[in-house]
Amino acid sequence: MTTPTQRGSIDDRKEPRYQVNWRARMTLPDGQVLDVRVQDISQSGVGMLSDVPVQGNTVMNVVMGVPDPDNLARVMGVPVQVHMAYVVLNNHDFRVGGKWVNLQPAARDLLQAWIRRLSFQD
Repeated sequence: MTTPTQRGSIDDRKEPRYQVNWRARMTLPDGQVLDVRVQDISQSGVGMLSDVPVQGNTVMNVVMGVPDPDNLARVMGVPVQVHMAYVVLNNHDFRVGGKWVNLQPAARDLLQAWIRRLSFQD
């Protein structure tokens, strides 16, 4: 659940991605709200699973349910914006993801804390 993706895979990026399994809600440009699952995070972006395709090359508002790294029973709603870079059909789900946009300092600090934590579990 919390290991970096395999190097050399189709998902290979400049920086490691770390697998997570967090709930999130994405607001589409038309106001529709989708429940999605955060699959992986990195310093620069996020990968998620959605039941429906979302529009690429668009900035989406997402609220992620991120556990407190110091108290896993406490989950915080973390609002972020993601510039959607890809939408790919994967079995019965759509893999969607992209880069963080204007990541607020509190969100950046929390995500960096998770990346540090996950990087030590290798």
